Amino acid sequence: MDKLSLNILFVCYGNICRSPIAEGLARKILDSRTHVESAGILPSRNRAPDETIEVMQDEFGIDISGHRPRYVMDIDVDRFDTFIALDSYIYDCLKEDHRIDSGRLIQWNIDDPFGSSIDTYRECAFDIRRCVQGLCRG
Repeated sequence: MDKLSLNILFVCYGNICRSPIAEGLARKILDSRTHVESAGILPSRNRAPDETIEVMQDEFGIDISGHRPRYVMDIDVDRFDTFIALDSYIYDCLKEDHRIDSGRLIQWNIDDPFGSSIDTYRECAFDIRRCVQGLCRG
């Protein structure tokens, strides 16, 4: 089996909005040799909110209804080359509390849409799509 070109873990707070959006979009946009997953630093729900699922389906044709939040500490972090923190708090948490080397960390500044309007979820998803597309450009 060929070695994957890159292993990316997207991390947000609860792994119910931003990181599953990033995972779904990355699976669709990035090279097929790139492996992507998502996790949260403190997941507390058993599924993504309806707004997350609806935006991904309606705007991008991506079904994430089966997504189940995962705790970053339950994942073998050594499998990943790159960690993308969806905001500065997550970045600091991964670096300080979870001891992820800063050379493997990327910080995006994406506002958490949780509890907001569907338009806020949509704006979040489009912001994430721009960031994922930026990964393609290097």
